[in-house]
Amino acid sequence: MSTVTFDNIFHGDSPELGKLRFNAAGFGWKSYQSEDNTPITYSGSDIRSATWQRAARLFQLRLNMRQKDRPRVILEGFKRDEFEKVKRTLDEFFHIKVESKDISLRGWNWGKALVQGDEIEFQVQGKHSFEIPLSQVANSNIAGKNEVALEFNPPAPFRLSDKDRDSSRRPIDELVEMRFYVPGKNKKAKGSDAGSGEEDGDETDYDGDGNVVTAAEALHNIIKDKADIGALVGESIVMFQDILVLTPRGRFSFEFFQDSLRLLGKSTDYRVPYNHIHRIFLLPKLDDLHIQLVLGLDPPIRQGATRYPFLVAQWPKDEETEAELNLTDEEMQKFPDLQKKYEAPTFQVISRVLKSLTGKRITPPSSFRNAQGLNGVKANVKAIQGELYFLEKGLIFIAKQPILIDFSKTESISFSRVGGGVASAKTFDLRVVSKTDAADHVFSALSKEEMEGIEAFLKGKNVRLKNEIDELMDVDDPISEDDDDEDMSIPSEDEKPSKKDKKSAAPRRAADDEDESEDEDFQDESSDGGSPSESDSDEDSDAASDASDPMMEELKRKQAAKRAKKAKESTSDEEEKPKAKKAKVEEDE
Repeated sequence: MSTVTFDNIFHGDSPELGKLRFNAAGFGWKSYQSEDNTPITYSGSDIRSATWQRAARLFQLRLNMRQKDRPRVILEGFKRDEFEKVKRTLDEFFHIKVESKDISLRGWNWGKALVQGDEIEFQVQGKHSFEIPLSQVANSNIAGKNEVALEFNPPAPFRLSDKDRDSSRRPIDELVEMRFYVPGKNKKAKGSDAGSGEEDGDETDYDGDGNVVTAAEALHNIIKDKADIGALVGESIVMFQDILVLTPRGRFSFEFFQDSLRLLGKSTDYRVPYNHIHRIFLLPKLDDLHIQLVLGLDPPIRQGATRYPFLVAQWPKDEETEAELNLTDEEMQKFPDLQKKYEAPTFQVISRVLKSLTGKRITPPSSFRNAQGLNGVKANVKAIQGELYFLEKGLIFIAKQPILIDFSKTESISFSRVGGGVASAKTFDLRVVSKTDAADHVFSALSKEEMEGIEAFLKGKNVRLKNEIDELMDVDDPISEDDDDEDMSIPSEDEKPSKKDKKSAAPRRAADDEDESEDEDFQDESSDGGSPSESDSDEDSDAASDASDPMMEELKRKQAAKRAKKAKESTSDEEEKPKAKKAKVEEDE
């Protein structure tokens, strides 16, 4: 038996089918779709062990290799009845015994997460459930007290340069994060002298500071060591510590490598490859005391379920630093803009190092100045306060989640003010209509004194503008100064008393004259102690101000009821006098 062949076999994660051949020297795989290409070959002496198990694509043969660059070879697509053939072939050619591994099919989401070799294996009741290659783990963080959050590398097309990136090649579904809930405390390994040293046989693991190491922290530390998170090749060039980062919030250390930037926080560790940084902005804050460095990231970094497409760092304008780069003379020649030593303001040193290593241009603020001579204006997006900067080619709003708008993708920008009182409003809204996005961006609460400068700047950038404030003022203010003089002398229709009011005022005055002696307690309600008619007019004018006072309302109701009763009695007395006189005559007779 010189050669053994298996058809319709998948190699690794490849979607292509191919042919697998074994011989005494080794084995090789060749795709059906590319017959002219050289097959992928392996030496039989490099096989260390072999495992047979059920997989998504029929059955899988997993060969553990001795080489570090090829630690494992996975072949899938075998049929169930080919197991004996595979077992006999490996035993005869390479003297390797194939182990059949059972797969857990219960579907449980609880079990054990074990780090074995270069993968994380999840077991349910001692049976294999799934595994995660540590090479695909981009980051590991402690989420809460008992959770380990793993973030995975993006698909290959998104690790390319901006020129080669094609969004149409993005997979429909992709795994971006997985969390393990690991309760309890970590147990120290047998034979280890770590621990509390208590006589009751406490096996709890403690760190160097005497703090208890939780099981989640132990798993997190093992994953970080085994996965070599960040793939930090070589020593760092320079490191800046204790930098205030506004987005995502926290203090981080910036560690620069030749191909990536590492953000090391208290409980988080991010690695940002330089080809993921597509925009760099250096903007002064409106307090004129701090400088902000804004990095546009694609793909964005993640913290739990939150995505951060921008990273915003901040330094005091007058803070200075000294830095020396850990580069040889040959390595310095690769970056001609770098200096061996720096002694300058912190924001200048970091921005220059970042510009040289990334090869990206740093975008400064434009020539726009607000009423105070600063580079931006204060604005709100819904309930979020921030700072709006006008750049040469767009707008950027700096807040918890920054917003970047390009003028080339803008349909129009309009000045508006929603609500009444347009002429007397002290603020206005800036609405940006995009050509691509369905929703508009509305920046509100801009000071009205900034409108003229903003309008002049945008006109200089050939941006289509709409001033809805001027249009509303033209419609709402058609009255001239002469008309205002006439309005001062001629009362409006609303101010003229109606006929009904004139008719009701007469009996009210008559009733007040009759009851003047009895209503002395209520006579002083008017501020100037005037006549009853003046008091009544004051009551009508002050109805709104007294509406919130229950005692005044009750007094007014009693007074009105008393006056109505007296008026009714005065009219009925005249009718009752003849009847009473007639009854008295009849009684005398």
